[in-house]
Order: sequence, then structure tokens, then C-alpha cells
Amino acid sequence: MKILSYVFYLVAMLSALSASFEILIQMFPEYGVFHILVGFIGTAMFFPLIPIYPALNEGNWIYLIICYLSILLGVVFSNRARTQRKV
Repeated sequence: MKILSYVFYLVAMLSALSASFEILIQMFPEYGVFHILVGFIGTAMFFPLIPIYPALNEGNWIYLIICYLSILLGVVFSNRARTQRKV
């Protein structure tokens, strides 16, 4: 169960990373390695907040739904794994 929670957290991070890459393409069409590195670090720090921008500005809600649903399922499976060990 713990590995499954990590998989869902990874899916949430990848969803936020793809949303941030879409934002990067819009803001800097001729991006370089520096832009990708800064974007990756910013996404790693604030990954639950990144998918809000495409959802509100462009109506692209899929990143937000996948990210938050994956975080929810990751928390559920993490709690389930923790409670199963105590029994």
C-alpha cells in the first residue's frame, strides 16, 4: 500500500510538471536549460499550486483534477498502510 501511495504522489508531481512545462512554453517560447531548471525547481517546491494557473486562465482543468485526485489517493493509501501495520 505504501508503494501505491508513492505512485500516486509521483503521478501528481508529473501532472504538475506537465502543467508547468505548458506554462513555460507560453511564457518563453525560446526556452533554454536555465528556464527548464528554474521551472523544475519551482514546480518541485509548489507542485500543488502550479496546475491552478492553466485551469483558471485557459479552462484546462485536467492537470488540476489529476494532481489533486492523485494527492488525495496518495494520502488515503498512505494512511491505509499505516493503520494496517498497527493491527
